[in-house]
Amino acid sequence: MKTKAISSIFLLFTIAAGIISMSPASFADHSEVTITPVPGSGFPDSGCEVDGCYNPNTATVDVGGVVIFSNTDTTSHTFSSGVPSDDIIGTEFNTGILEPGDSYEWIPENIGEFAYFDMIHPWMQGTIIVQEAAAEEPVVVEEVVEEPVVVEEVVEEPVV
Repeated sequence: MKTKAISSIFLLFTIAAGIISMSPASFADHSEVTITPVPGSGFPDSGCEVDGCYNPNTATVDVGGVVIFSNTDTTSHTFSSGVPSDDIIGTEFNTGILEPGDSYEWIPENIGEFAYFDMIHPWMQGTIIVQEAAAEEPVVVEEVVEEPVVVEEVVEEPVV
């Protein structure tokens, strides 16, 4: 019975060591961020101008990553690069009108800081910071070698 308990503990230790040795970086492809409008931000004087009308209001993503603009609000929105006072807008991205439930993906190719806003509700403004992709560290996978478990069985013989 004691041997079974030791074997079970050894097995649990082996499983735990295997899980700990896995690096989360080994599962990451590219940076990804989803930007959504703050609920009710499409109404004038909604108050979002103070804390930001997007969630997140400032987003950071790697070059080659994915920015998902998702309209989770109950009214139509746009996500267009630039600021309302510019003559030229949408040079980096322009989702067009996104109805509630619609989304749009943008894969940034240039490093920089990109202001964006909603053309329907110009008080809604945010910033996307596109940075150089961090060099991925090599993933080291440690091999767990299980030692054979020796199970001794005690057989008691009657004394004659």
